[in-house]
Amino acid sequence: MLEQDANAAREYHEATKHRPGETTQRRLIDVELIPKQYKRYLGLPFMRLPSPGPAGSSALTLATLAALLHYSAGVVRRRSVNGQEVQFRAASCTGALYHIELYVVCGAIDDLRPGIYHYDAPAESLHSLRAGDYRAVVADAAGIEDSDAEAFVVMTSTFWRNAWRYEERAYRHAFWDSGTIAANLLGLAAARGLTPRLHAGFIDDAVNHLLGVDSQREAATCIVELGTGAQQADPPFVEDVAEETEPLSKAEIEYPLIWRTHAATSLAHVPALRNWLEATQPLPGDEPSATDPTLEDVVERRGSSRRFKDEPVTRPQLAALIEAGIRPIAADFPPLAQALVIVNNVEGLPSGTYRPDAQAQRLPRLKRGDYRAAAAHLALDQSAAAEAAVNIYFAARLDDVVGTHGERGYRAAQLEGGIRGGRVYLKATELGLRATGLTFYDDEVAKLFGEPEDAAVLFLVVVGH
Repeated sequence: MLEQDANAAREYHEATKHRPGETTQRRLIDVELIPKQYKRYLGLPFMRLPSPGPAGSSALTLATLAALLHYSAGVVRRRSVNGQEVQFRAASCTGALYHIELYVVCGAIDDLRPGIYHYDAPAESLHSLRAGDYRAVVADAAGIEDSDAEAFVVMTSTFWRNAWRYEERAYRHAFWDSGTIAANLLGLAAARGLTPRLHAGFIDDAVNHLLGVDSQREAATCIVELGTGAQQADPPFVEDVAEETEPLSKAEIEYPLIWRTHAATSLAHVPALRNWLEATQPLPGDEPSATDPTLEDVVERRGSSRRFKDEPVTRPQLAALIEAGIRPIAADFPPLAQALVIVNNVEGLPSGTYRPDAQAQRLPRLKRGDYRAAAAHLALDQSAAAEAAVNIYFAARLDDVVGTHGERGYRAAQLEGGIRGGRVYLKATELGLRATGLTFYDDEVAKLFGEPEDAAVLFLVVVGH
């Protein structure tokens, strides 16, 4: 860890809180600086992916890889709106800005040669950045001993593509939005017997150098390990690579707070990585229910809704939403977040605020009463939170997170919030409900639920009909 910035996570979190009277002020945006929707490499060889393959064999085939990428971060629907094509992606993203990129580090997979590839979502293609088997480099960077993974998927955030709208708060979004994609990816891979595992801890410079990104404009946020039983060769020497890409916009505004926080939460060397790993514990895999519809069908139907009908959800539906949100994540860190719930309209359950226990077996009520107006206010005065049947927050004790896991724990907590929120999204869709993610007044949320001063609110998803 960087000891000189030991309070960086707390300072960043405090500096980027939404507060009443501040957040709603309009900010002028230079429309000429709005970045392009996709990152595009120029002149790289590429392979078009085959049609996504169904769940079945636990072998990582090219069709399986195509399914994992498509239903995690791909374009699942296209629609014409006012003569313009609108592309709907597999996972939600703040502001529909889709600043998360996916890279595949793999050995040979059918006709795909060992290498490092960038996933081109609209073209359903893999663009080759490096030839050769670099899986051992990723394993070493993440502290994975005797790795036999078939592949790794590395997510990055191109910060400017979110920061042009959300400024410094975009650094939170880098992990929220990686998390919603990871929720899909972990579930899809588990359904295919690929024993996925999420890694929030890794030596940042090693991974970013491998991908050829500069860490200030784009940086790795997490790694998902896929498959077992593969043999890995000694990796080639990692030479510098800086492939040409299309400019995102004619200029980019710098947000030094993002860079400082990213540097302070980075793991710079093996001792820092070892400290991270010693504070974590293995967790069970991400197993989907055998009675669920296929996750692919759910992803195809998933969407965000900003209006809700005045209809109740059932208590079993609420229980399923909460269980989906709090069940274990196959990750290199233990659970950091808890759920906090505002009930507006649930059959047989009084309106009020609730804090589910860690196993979702009990739903203790904190306060009874009509909190619709409060729910709307907490969600930056957005009516969807009042109309929805339930509001589900995820929050963590920041002092505990940083005290146990160091500054890197802040990234993990935000990532976990995104995964848990993404799982609620998917479960809501499976149940025939609608959902959307909203932002919030940080301190006001903690105050309503009686949370301590160090409570860090991580994510909000509201659900209804």
